Amino acid sequence: MTNTNTNPTAKYYVCEGSANAGVTKVTPTDDPGKALSIAQASTEKVHFVSTVNPLAGEVDDEV
Repeated sequence: MTNTNTNPTAKYYVCEGSANAGVTKVTPTDDPGKALSIAQASTEKVHFVSTVNPLAGEVDDEV
């Protein structure tokens, strides 16, 4: 049986930061299991996994 909810080209972003500074670090990965492991091991107060890079817009604005 095939899981139709899995996108083989999906990118996952582990986002880390603080309530005051917002997201300050994004770690991209293609492996959802690895993304969860990185997020669980994070020592930052704010950490989550996203399918959208929240810093992508800021990087594009600087170019």
